[in-house]
Order: sequence, then C-alpha cells, then structure tokens
Amino acid sequence: MTAVDMATLGATGSKAQQTADRTKGASNKLMLQSLGLNVAAPLAVFYGLRGAGVSLWWAVAASAVPPLIEAALTVLRERRIGFLGALVISMVALGAGLSAVTGSPRFMFAKDGWMTGIVGLVFLLSLRSKPVIHRILASVTKGERRAQLEHNWTASPTFRRLMQTLTAVWGTGLLLDAGVRVALAYTLPIDSVMLWTTLQYVILFVGLEVFSRRYGRRPTRLATIKTEAQNAA
Repeated sequence: MTAVDMATLGATGSKAQQTADRTKGASNKLMLQSLGLNVAAPLAVFYGLRGAGVSLWWAVAASAVPPLIEAALTVLRERRIGFLGALVISMVALGAGLSAVTGSPRFMFAKDGWMTGIVGLVFLLSLRSKPVIHRILASVTKGERRAQLEHNWTASPTFRRLMQTLTAVWGTGLLLDAGVRVALAYTLPIDSVMLWTTLQYVILFVGLEVFSRRYGRRPTRLATIKTEAQNAA
C-alpha cells in the first residue's frame, strides 16, 4: 500500500468519523432539547406560576405549552408532520380539550397518564404490521438512509425482530408510565404531583433510551443485518 493510498484511507476514515461525530452531536442536541421542553420547562412554568399566586388549573394548563412547542419544532425541522409529530400534537390537543371540559386539576394531571397509555397501546398494536419504532425512524430519515431502512425491513429478519422488540419494550414502558402517572395524580398532594410524575418520567425515558441504544447497536446484530440486506440485494 502506497503512502497516497494510506493518506486517502486516512482522509476517508477521518471524514466518516467527522460525519459520525456530527450525527451523534445532533442527536444529543435534539435529546437535550426534548428534555428541556418536555421536562425542565413544564416544571419551571408550573412552579413559577404557582409561586406567583396563579391558580392551579391555569398553572397546569400553561405547563403544557412547552411540550407543544417541542412538537411544533419537530414539525418545522422535518418540514412535514411525521408519524411521531402527528401523534404528539393529537394527544396534546385531545388532552387540552378534555381538561377544559372537566376543569379538574387532578384530572389534568391524570390525563397525561391516560394519553401516555394510549400511545403505549398504539405501539403494541402496531406489532401486527409495521412497528411504531420503524415508522418513527422512517419519518425522520430521507434519501439513501430511508431507502436502506426500508430495504432492511424487507430483507433482514434480524432487523424486523429488532424493530418489533424495541417497539414492544417502549409500548410496555409507556403503559407502566401511564399507570404510575394516574395513581400519583389521585394520591399525592396536588402541588407535588407534577414534580414526582416528571421525575418518574425522566427515569423511565432514560432507562428506555439506554436500553434501546445498547440493544440496538450491538456490533454482532448490526453486522448480521448488513449481511442479510446485502445477500438479499
């Protein structure tokens, strides 16, 4: 191998690493944005308004605004309403409508659990066709990456099992989250409900995310998926 060949390979590897680093950085940035708008901002809004003497109902209603902003930013970023964006916006709109009808602060807290439960059921029911995790990935990718994703789904049994397993785990986790949220909403002191439901949400979300990354990115599994896709092609 000549020095030119080695330099070319080094440059190619460097570019690949830079691309991977940029992709990882963008992913981490989006995760931080999601946690900020779905976790930190609602808590700050709720307890800030309560400290200022705003009524419980209005404080809870205002705390739903940051997650809606996050959903809107996702739509703007993708320049279309993907599966996940449509699902989130629908759940927020439905929850807001039900809360306005009942006017009960405890129901406003509990409805987050009911909405999460519905999403969990959607995840599990999707196992009968294309799992939700696959649909979400397809909605946030484009071009060659999306084509490869669809090819993997068609050609690789290992990839299909991966999508089904991740969807089943997330669906089950969301159902557990729903049950905990509803129970806390009707048993804890009203002003502490948001804090504890948010903390348990963070724990669940981080746990599911860590599991997904470790399980989904095992080198042996990725190699098997690549081999199956190449053989089918």
